[in-house]
Amino acid sequence: MAVAIIPARGGSKRLPGKNIRPFAGKPLLVHSVELAQRVRAVDRILVTTDDAKTAQIAAEAGAEVVMRPAELSTDHSTTASAIRHALTTAYGAAALPNAVVTLQPNCPLRSAAMVADAIRRFEEGDADSVVSVTLGRHKLGTIEGGCFVPRYRTGTRSQDMAPEYYENGVIYVSSARMVVEREDLFGARMTPMVIDELYALGDIDTELDFRVAEFLFHAYRAKFEEEKDSPEDAASGRAQRGNSWTSFG
Repeated sequence: MAVAIIPARGGSKRLPGKNIRPFAGKPLLVHSVELAQRVRAVDRILVTTDDAKTAQIAAEAGAEVVMRPAELSTDHSTTASAIRHALTTAYGAAALPNAVVTLQPNCPLRSAAMVADAIRRFEEGDADSVVSVTLGRHKLGTIEGGCFVPRYRTGTRSQDMAPEYYENGVIYVSSARMVVEREDLFGARMTPMVIDELYALGDIDTELDFRVAEFLFHAYRAKFEEEKDSPEDAASGRAQRGNSWTSFG
């Protein structure tokens, strides 16, 4: 079995109060709590926060709350440190679960079936973690001395470039013991779970991100709800999807 942990710090400079801001009719973090509640392999749901209002909302949604100390709640604190603190606080001397699922509340465009699939990939493999990634389509470069310096040969079509993927923040499944012992969500061996760009567009950091994600959530809500976690879906889904989630085409 697995524990789902939702890191919901109270502070956010770019979008203040985003984790408890109403998103499609309910506080943003509640979407992640309710998602975890629909995943059969998740037997415990924790919200780690430093904020009293966030804690209240999380508890009312049915999650256990772990209050995070101030030193783990700064702009420079890592997600891994918050997850480690939540695990050691919630389990104490008790046996840790095999897997910890990190569900960042600012990434609400996902389904129960997707999370369940990530957990299955972790449990059936031998990797330290499963990390959701998305194929990048941008021609990137740097600006040096006022000039654009491309990281590719100019004139190359994007479809002819070697495929590169970016970590999208949607789902992380990690060895709970590794997180506790090393304060690391990734490890040396990461299994990629390739997901469609539309899921990744829900990564909310700015006001524009929030509005785009909410629009997409409403537009594709039926699709997210259709992707349920069931034994039948698990068997057929693995055969159809292989290593990727490209449900939107």
